[in-house]
Amino acid sequence: MTSVEGISLHLRIFGAAVLLAFIGWVVRLLRTERLTLRDSLLWLVSTFIALLTVAFPDLLFVTSRVLGVQVPSNALFVLTIVYLLLNLFSVTVAVSFVASRTRRLTQECAMLRAEIELLQRGRAPTTADRAGQ
Repeated sequence: MTSVEGISLHLRIFGAAVLLAFIGWVVRLLRTERLTLRDSLLWLVSTFIALLTVAFPDLLFVTSRVLGVQVPSNALFVLTIVYLLLNLFSVTVAVSFVASRTRRLTQECAMLRAEIELLQRGRAPTTADRAGQ
């Protein structure tokens, strides 16, 4: 069995197959509009980087040396944790934006309902009514 610095060929083939299947899944979700382009880019880029690492395992060893980490698997864990933190931050920013937008839309909807009720009662809304006074 051929191996590159302790990583067997079978494991590399299996890893590449899993990563390619994942890329296919992300593309499918993107095409069916169940995943946005912005969100899919993060997954596609990170999966391509993982695929490069599987195809060229020496990249992981070079990266671990550059980071000053003695064991390449520890460098992989550190990079994975950093990636997950960046992904979590990205999702948090998106959720925060959506929550803020939802709050604004809810407020606008409430003001429009109040105006409709005033119009149905036969009185025109005034500037004071629109301001909530």
